Amino acid sequence: MEPTGAMFDLVVGVDPASLTQEDLVNFVGVARKVRAVCEWAEHEALNHIDDLTELAMATKVSEPALARSQEVAAALETHPALAERFRRGEIDLARFAAVHERTRHLADPAQVADVDQALAEQAGGMTRTQVCRKATALVAKADPDGHEQRCHKAKDDRQVGLSALPDGMAKLTWILPAAEAHQLFQQICADAKSLPKDDRTTDQKSSDVLWDRLRGKHTTWNVRTFVTISMETLLGLTNDPGQLAGYGPIAAEAARELAMHGPFRGLLLDEYQQISAISTDTYRPTALMKETSVARAGGTCTAPGCTLPIQEHDHITPWPEGPTEATNLQGLCTWHHHRKHDNYTVTQDSDGTTHWITPAGRHHTTRPMRH
Repeated sequence: MEPTGAMFDLVVGVDPASLTQEDLVNFVGVARKVRAVCEWAEHEALNHIDDLTELAMATKVSEPALARSQEVAAALETHPALAERFRRGEIDLARFAAVHERTRHLADPAQVADVDQALAEQAGGMTRTQVCRKATALVAKADPDGHEQRCHKAKDDRQVGLSALPDGMAKLTWILPAAEAHQLFQQICADAKSLPKDDRTTDQKSSDVLWDRLRGKHTTWNVRTFVTISMETLLGLTNDPGQLAGYGPIAAEAARELAMHGPFRGLLLDEYQQISAISTDTYRPTALMKETSVARAGGTCTAPGCTLPIQEHDHITPWPEGPTEATNLQGLCTWHHHRKHDNYTVTQDSDGTTHWITPAGRHHTTRPMRH
């Protein structure tokens, strides 16, 4: 049976070459919504199919793959708020499945409902990676002891793997605790950035410096890992997860371990539960301001939709009109720092909400992390 319908005919009948750049952006958005609605319809139907063998033969999809899809389909019942967003094409299968993957360990339906409601209001404006991080944080908050146990058990899955690639290349994968992986990655980035400019790309330099470290050519570590942890958790009174900058929530035990190997700072929260100030020590003020900016953003680039680590800092209101202080600094990846100056307008509200206006006039917002 061939797909038909007014919306389908409209989408497939468009000639992209005849559209302006602004119309193309709108068209891709509509096409992605149509695809998401079709994904919802497929999974709604999967909820009512009993014979997966017949479906596998008809669709040329393996039964194990269909069984996994049917598990996600069952989550339409347990996540009604997100399912409705899915039905309307506001989120796609990848984002819905990511939430299901993170909530399926919750035994209390009330906890699942809380996560479902909290994410339904935000998921449509997030990338899949952002949804993953937010869902992980909500699950950890809803069930801190369970999150602690799952993190401890997940350490047993650490491993190194090798797979072949074409043209004499291979891919090395390494699964290890997030804090250790984050520290290693930060050091690789720092090593690559310290190299003199040559004809290698940043990715190529990163690969080369990792190989040098494995061979013992570099042994010093000169990067800092930022973790935010409540005083109650630090003292062992609670098991609320810590926040690893650039990653998200980590087990309380891992956060305490990190905290024991570095200097402490006190964080002052404002009425929005966002960091407004940080205690001082021997660091010069500019370094302190940058550190506060990193903590406010959770270590992640503050451009809409970006999940890369912060690499540079920029005045939201340009200097000298805007002051050089933490609340007027935003952490960005290198790409978005340059893009911000390419006719993109950025402003900030009193509650820390940042507004980006694109050259085409589209409005996007980002909000600081709440603690």
